Amino acid sequence: MHKRDITIVMATSVITDHPNTKMIDQTISDIRVHFPDNEIIMQIDGLREEQQNRKKDYDEYKNRILWKCLHEDKNILPFIFKEHSHQTNMMRQTIAEVKTPLLLYVEGDAPLTPDMPIDWDKCLDMFEYNKANTIRFHYESFIPKDHEHLMFGIEDGFMKTIQWSQRPHLSRKKYYKDIVLPRCRDKFFIEDTFHGAIQDDISPYDTFSEDGWNIHKLWIYHPEGNIKRSYHLDGRQGTKKYTSDDETWGYKQ
Repeated sequence: MHKRDITIVMATSVITDHPNTKMIDQTISDIRVHFPDNEIIMQIDGLREEQQNRKKDYDEYKNRILWKCLHEDKNILPFIFKEHSHQTNMMRQTIAEVKTPLLLYVEGDAPLTPDMPIDWDKCLDMFEYNKANTIRFHYESFIPKDHEHLMFGIEDGFMKTIQWSQRPHLSRKKYYKDIVLPRCRDKFFIEDTFHGAIQDDISPYDTFSEDGWNIHKLWIYHPEGNIKRSYHLDGRQGTKKYTSDDETWGYKQ
């Protein structure tokens, strides 16, 4: 496999700073350090009913994004969703547009680190030789102690894990299409439903299952020393994360 076999999928939705595009500009810039020419599919979500007061700012943000796609940025294909669709539904509706065997999923405020090297050839070999379905690029410089029970050892610079996160990750398109998306809830964060499915498959009753592992083949990129290869721009800036629990807890904006 080659780096040209990767399509970047980037999700963006309304945040506090809109219509400012500084955050998405930074994320794109950091991607381009690693992938100067690869296609970026940008999923631009619609507004939730609770966020209609942001419509003017968000419409202006979308106008600026489209202008940049036409006049400044190259090889970015924007998809604008008229209705709120969230990560799961946006992926379901755009995955057919991914024409490569691999996709790199990047949230709009969670870029790859531009100043830390990633051995992409080594990552690609993991897919070429059927050792991986997904490789995630870690947010912290080490594995936190609270997460160690989700890890199963390092093999040649990759940490075997049952921990799914929506931080930047390289994944097979087929795996996303056939395994990830069918088990995700409609109009929801991918991570919030799929992380449990992974753990149920690979570690039922806290016992490691080789058959479960072979479904997912999930790794964290883990070179020697500092393993941090992504970071967070915090688009929400302390505002709430909308989930389906709002009605349960009686939350109102």
